[in-house]
Parts: sequence; C-alpha cells; structure tokens
Amino acid sequence: MEKDIKNIIDNFKNLKILVVGDAILDTYIFGTTDRICREAPVPVFNAEEEKYSCGGAANTAINLSALGAETYYLTVIGKDSNANELLNVLQKNNVHGEFILRDKSRKTIAKKRVIALSSTILRLDEGTATDINKNLEEALLQKIMEVSDFVDAVLFSDYGFGVITNSLIKSLERFASSFEKPILVDSKNLNRFKNIHPDAVKPNYEEALGLLKLSKIAKNKRAEQVMNNAEVLLSKTGADNVAVTLDDNGVVLIRKEKKPYCVECIPRDYKNTIGAGDTFISALTLSLASELQMETCIEIAAAAAAIVVKKDGTTGCTNVELKSYFNPVPKYLTGNEELLNTIKELRKKGKKIVFTNGCFDLIHKGHISLLEKAREAGDVLIVGVNDDDSARKVKGPDRPVNTLEDRIAVLAGLQSIDYLISFAEESPLELIKMVHPDVFVKGSDYTETSIPEMPLLKRLGCEVKIIKSLKNISTTDIIHRINDINGSVVGEDTNHGRNVSLVGEDTNHGSVVDEDTTTAAN
Repeated sequence: MEKDIKNIIDNFKNLKILVVGDAILDTYIFGTTDRICREAPVPVFNAEEEKYSCGGAANTAINLSALGAETYYLTVIGKDSNANELLNVLQKNNVHGEFILRDKSRKTIAKKRVIALSSTILRLDEGTATDINKNLEEALLQKIMEVSDFVDAVLFSDYGFGVITNSLIKSLERFASSFEKPILVDSKNLNRFKNIHPDAVKPNYEEALGLLKLSKIAKNKRAEQVMNNAEVLLSKTGADNVAVTLDDNGVVLIRKEKKPYCVECIPRDYKNTIGAGDTFISALTLSLASELQMETCIEIAAAAAAIVVKKDGTTGCTNVELKSYFNPVPKYLTGNEELLNTIKELRKKGKKIVFTNGCFDLIHKGHISLLEKAREAGDVLIVGVNDDDSARKVKGPDRPVNTLEDRIAVLAGLQSIDYLISFAEESPLELIKMVHPDVFVKGSDYTETSIPEMPLLKRLGCEVKIIKSLKNISTTDIIHRINDINGSVVGEDTNHGRNVSLVGEDTNHGSVVDEDTTTAAN
C-alpha cells in the first residue's frame, strides 16, 4: 500500500471520468394501507411521499462523483417525465449530463417501488430495454470519442438494457486500441467486451460462474474455485485484470503472469451489499486512473465497498469517508477541508450537529457524562480539542499531561463522539464558524454570559445547552492525588533532596493548575 494513501484519495477530485451505460430511475413511493378497497379485495394505498434516486450506470456515475471525480455520463433516455427526474438527480449529485442523448421513441427505464410500513408491497417496471437504433449508436459513439479526449479513464457499465449494443462494442474496438488511458468494464456479460481488451473488469461471483460455466459451491471454497480458473477468466474477458467480488468472502484479483491477490473487503457482520458493486468499480476506476499498483487499487476499492455495506439502502462512499477509513484514528479529522466536507455531507443528510470543546487531558467520569449528554442533544457530536500549545496557554505550563495524539486516541474510543478535530487557538471561534452547529454544549461551570464564544453563537442562531457538571471531580484533583500518592510512596529523593512528583512538580508548592473542581471538560 502506497504511503500517501490519503493524498492519493484526495487527488481523486482532480480526475475526470466518463461513464457509459444504461440509466435507471428508481422511484420510492412511501405511504400507508389502512383499509380494503370496495371495488376489489385489495388494500388501498395512501401515497404520502415520493423519492427519486438513480440505478444502473447512473448510480455508478453518482458514486464516482461522491468519491470526488468530475464525472461525465453518457446514455440514451426518453423525452418523458422519468427522464427529467433522472437528469435532476444527476445534477444534484454533480454529474455532467449534458452529453446524454434523448430520443422520443424510447421510454426511460424506471422502477417504482410502493412501500408501506418499511415493506415493498409492489414494484412497477417500465421503459424501453431493446437495443438502440443505428442512428443513436452512431451518435453515442461520436459522443464517446468527443468526451474521451479530456477524461482520465472510461468505464462501460452495462446492465443489458440496450444502450451498449454488440455493434457499438464492435465500433469501439478501434477506439480502445488507441486510447492510452484505462478502460474498465462492469457487465453481466463480459464476454461481449473481450476484443476491447479492458484494463480491468469486475464480475461478481455469479457472473464469473456464467463465464466459466460452473455451478455454485460452498462460500469458503469460492475464492479457491475462482483462482483455479484464473486463465479461463482472463481468456473469456480479454482483460489484463479480473477482480471477482465474492461479497463477504472479499475479492480475488487475477492478473496475467502473476499470482492471484486476495482481499477480504466486506465485514462478515454486514449482509447489505446493495450498491457495493457500483462503489467498488468506481473506486477501482479512480485508483487505476491514478496510476497505482493494482494491489493498491483493489485495497482502495475493497475499502470503499466495506464502507457502503455498513449503510442502509442503496448508497455510496464519499471521498471523506474513504480517507477516514485509512486514518489510524478514523474519527479524527486532520484538516479544515476534511471538516468542511464532513459538515457538507452531514447537512445533506439533515443531521442535527452538536459541538463542544476542551482540552480533555486526563479523561474522567465528568468528561464521559458531559460527552454522553452532549451526544443526546442531536444526531452527531463533533468535539474540538485544544492542541498542546493552546492547552498550555489555557491550563498552564505543566499541561497537558497527555499529548494531543494520546488525547485524540482516547477520545476516539468513546462511543458518544462521532468526529474530533484539533485547534491551535485558545478559543475555537474559527471551528465554530466552520461547523455552524445546531447545538453548542458547555459544562455548568460556565453560564451563558461567561461563554467567550457567546456573541458568535447568537449571531449563528445556535442553541446553547449548559449541562450540569459532576461535582468534586476534575483533572486537577486527579493530578493532586497522583502527586500525593507519589510523594507518600516514593518519599524523599536522596539524590536531589526533594519530593518526586509524577507530573514533574513539587507537591508542596501548590497545584499544577488553578482549575475549578466542577469543570467537566478540562
């Protein structure tokens, strides 16, 4: 794995990718059924809410955009209301749809799901799934040639709904032979693309079995089955690299003249793999376009898939989430850009954000209580932590006892905290401006009039919540007790004629820092 993996992922935003393939509009109609129809023995459905998302190659394009790439999408859709909704979803997800072809003779592929009490009671499918005509083929080929001039990779995402025809693939063979950047294919029938000689293809287990004409076997033996048929898969696909995804058994990478490479990418505790394939191929495309070693490409793609399967429903992996995956402390946001991107994603999901801050030097039950109650005030808790220099300014020259790295590691282990970020100033004013929290939390050693950030919080319209601190416990008290115990146990240092202090201070000369014993976040 390359050392600067987070920088590599961050660089995805400098890449341009073209996706070609079938578009699907997914419509979810939510409502209730509370009576039976008089005209027929069927339930009456009361529609309450309608939501739209994209499936097929359109979802892959959205995944690429979420990972940071500038994404161009090419397909053929109708001139109907479903097409309009699909284009709206693509635009909201920052996918370039200006090259998409529209034809009034075709109906846009759409799948409508009617959902009551979290259960799908009906699915309605519509749209034209036959091959596009010759004129549309020629127009699509021309668009591919046009857009490919300025992109860093091309991904063909074939769902078998007539956009990528056999004759179009034949026409693409000459293009592929002269295109010097990566070409990837994700298709239910990879054999059709054999003569394009893709740089990489991504069959799932069932698609691989279809190429091999073999039957399913026990899960724990599937990786071995795939590896034993490596040469056949390379021959059938014509690809340089074949990444076979095996759900909770990970990925097997097959390469010419190299040993297979295996990655366990999907945690066994999670069985929701909806959308994981689109995320995997998206991350793989961006990694190949970044000119990484294939092993690293697979590791990154596997990580993106692992993130997605922990989520509910069809979704994707963001650039921020993928970078965090490779962070030794995933909750720790290491810069302002990462913070702003995280806030943007949280706002998009409608999350109520809570913010608090402190030095959090020696974690005690006062800290735990404050943070747990802060987390209850919203959906997400972000904690600002004074770095070592600012902690010294706030607490005194002998503090902090623990370095920022140690304090972050301990705080990251608390379930109540969702994200951590450090700051160098005595007051987190700039952080508050960036986070713009819905709720700001302080311990009861503060009042609304004594909070230094209060003018800014009022200006931002932020709710301020004062949480009652636990009495008679503070970091200072803990340090005093340690010093007292150390002095009584160790006694006199015969070499230097003074008491030994665990924190490097003579316990007879006052406290380490003047601190209110009721403070919960010191």
